Amino acid sequence: MDPPQINYVDHNSILIINPKGIMRQLYVPFRVQVIQDTTILKRSTWVVVEEVMPHDKTKLLYRVISHWWPYHIFRIQIHF
Repeated sequence: MDPPQINYVDHNSILIINPKGIMRQLYVPFRVQVIQDTTILKRSTWVVVEEVMPHDKTKLLYRVISHWWPYHIFRIQIHF
């Protein structure tokens, strides 16, 4: 199954569009799973997104544990 499309709405929410075209607005705080190790985040752990910000190169940044990370190192599991 294709991953959902994720778009910035404001610093408190994102818009998720599933492969069927159904949209859902997701508000912070929300949980995501780390899919790529970083200096302080370990793969397969679950963390909470505190804020969202648009970015020119990586599309979106998530603030997790008071640090900004590119959204593509996380997976959102939402079913609708």
